[in-house]
Amino acid sequence: MLLALSLWMSGCSAGSPLSMLSATQSEKVVHAGGMQNEDSGDPEQAVQVDYPRPPEPSSSAKPAVKQPGDNIQPSPTTKPNSNKTGSATEKPKSNASSEETEKPDKQEKKLVALTFDDGPDSRYTTAILDILKEKGVKATFFVVGQQVEKEPETLKRIVDEGHAVGNHTMNHKQLPKLTDKQMKQEIESADKLIEKVIGYKPTMVRAPYGAVSDALKKYMKSENRQLVGWNVDTRDWAGTSVSDMRSMIKEKAKPGAIILMHSFGSKNIKHTVEMLPGAIDDLKKMGYTFVTADQLVS
Repeated sequence: MLLALSLWMSGCSAGSPLSMLSATQSEKVVHAGGMQNEDSGDPEQAVQVDYPRPPEPSSSAKPAVKQPGDNIQPSPTTKPNSNKTGSATEKPKSNASSEETEKPDKQEKKLVALTFDDGPDSRYTTAILDILKEKGVKATFFVVGQQVEKEPETLKRIVDEGHAVGNHTMNHKQLPKLTDKQMKQEIESADKLIEKVIGYKPTMVRAPYGAVSDALKKYMKSENRQLVGWNVDTRDWAGTSVSDMRSMIKEKAKPGAIILMHSFGSKNIKHTVEMLPGAIDDLKKMGYTFVTADQLVS
């Protein structure tokens, strides 16, 4: 009987829920990029949780991002039509006459998206915006509702300068630990504040810590919204040095890369500001075109 029980247990598996980046295996992680205490630089919630960590580009798991160039045309902004507040943004249409004529061009495109979480604020976010403006690069900012409430003018500047905006929840909580009602409140409360400032509800949502659940994915699908992850994590919140982050981006950037950085949450974000100009120059030299995150997710 003991032998039978042992054989039965060895054949069981815990299941492997899919993350935003289609990871096929899960592991315990401590803080996958989130808000930290401004004074200490420590994660706000440095606890272990069971959810898939977004894979690095070298992983066998395939990110849920489009192949380079798939129906993508770089645009200065992803702001929806003002007459369709809250509706999904239409994706650019190709001018090619047939799919066959498009393929060679698609394969040649090298697209990358810079994303910044947890802002806005009046210190690091504005410094990042200054750099992006100087370099002529558009990026994506996943904003937290409580910060939008404090810094509405910075959010307005983000949109006025042609960058894309995504919802990063109201209070940066781990959504899988909430009830379905609480999860929706976290997203919808942030939506209301964002829409009040910029006039529309963003179509993109990024889960804090990259923590997703089947309930969240179902809710996003029902709302026709894009759940956006990343496949290059700079770990800027953890105090990674300027040189290490720049080297990491050069090494791990691949066509279709979505790079995770932060614009608020820790004194360590000063390294992000220092690193950003050089990283942009590196990517340009490597032949990359900068697009917003919605143009890379499926």
